[in-house]
Amino acid sequence: MSEAEGASATCATFLEMLKTLPWCKQGDDVLVAVHKITPEVIEVIKDLGANVYPGGIHVKLNKSFLTDLQNKFDDGQPLPAVLVWKTQNVEIWYRRQSPNDFPYDTWTNPAGAPSEKECVLISAETLGSDSMKAHLELVSKAKECPAMIPPQ
Repeated sequence: MSEAEGASATCATFLEMLKTLPWCKQGDDVLVAVHKITPEVIEVIKDLGANVYPGGIHVKLNKSFLTDLQNKFDDGQPLPAVLVWKTQNVEIWYRRQSPNDFPYDTWTNPAGAPSEKECVLISAETLGSDSMKAHLELVSKAKECPAMIPPQ
């Protein structure tokens, strides 16, 4: 299998996982789901960088962090994440420090919650042509997000 075929298979697996999540909708085309960082997520983000907020500084995801994500999953304590699926990309938000209550602590008490979090972007182009169709289908079925979830 070529590298392109491997990337395509990884994205297809990730896309299938996305289709199973309990999405809610914000506006006309933004989907939001709280999920865990699973092997499908780790595989699709492993060669990407993350933006650290506040500030938006771009950092590389090092192998030790990716191994730690896998170990946490294997130990039954995967890192929580918020997935935001927009027309142009999927955003995967997580927090390395005090991750266990994320994102609920930031939604219920934004001023008191630790502010540093990271976001990995996966473009719709990377996910392939099936992602647009899946996104539209899920948007048409999703219910509005609860008011506690801030606009994404």
